[in-house]
Amino acid sequence: MKNHQSLRLTLGVLLAALITAPLTADDMVLLDLRFARINLANGRILENAALTGFNRDSDLIYVMEDRKLRPYPAALFPGFVTEQIAARVAEYPDTSGTVDNQPEAEPAVTPPPPPPPRAPVGSPEDNAARAAAIAAAVTTKAETAALRHFRYNRRTGSGYTTMTNGEVDLGRPTPIPGWSNRYRVEGTVYFSFYDSVGETFQNRQRGVEVIVEAPNPNDVTVLEVNTDWTPRR
Repeated sequence: MKNHQSLRLTLGVLLAALITAPLTADDMVLLDLRFARINLANGRILENAALTGFNRDSDLIYVMEDRKLRPYPAALFPGFVTEQIAARVAEYPDTSGTVDNQPEAEPAVTPPPPPPPRAPVGSPEDNAARAAAIAAAVTTKAETAALRHFRYNRRTGSGYTTMTNGEVDLGRPTPIPGWSNRYRVEGTVYFSFYDSVGETFQNRQRGVEVIVEAPNPNDVTVLEVNTDWTPRR
């Protein structure tokens, strides 16, 4: 019990030092997150890691190791850690841009303009607007699915890798003949990853095909994500 109280006292003193350091209180978000094991992107392994703070100005995560507080770049941490930190940061609004605590004057309220008249249902104009809305929804869904596939479902390099960045360049959705409401979206995924076995950062590109079903813009479902082909662009 004494050791536990001593550790808590030490943690409190160190956190107080962080807040009063040459950082503003708005930069530091206090954390109380513990993980049994964290594999960092640089190959380092943190055992029984206690994450105590996050500096959103320098993007550093502070970890208690052997009663010493050590900063690590947030980019080294896996997604299950950064997602919890992002949720905690959302609880601390960034007020660094405010000058004082005086309430701002409310802007004058301007009534919104009346909506434009809608084309009759089934008219050529209505059909064109609906097709454009479906194409936009399908493209957005396909881009998200492609990035998620490369980040979580595809084995890259030695398999002990962490995807550090990714971009998608997709073409327009193409209706699939013989299947109503189904579309094919093709493009290229550009991604970077860190391989902890070789301790190297690498860049890759891979063609991707996403099959999507979309009866309407609000009902879009990804059916397949295929990557075993070479980009044609």
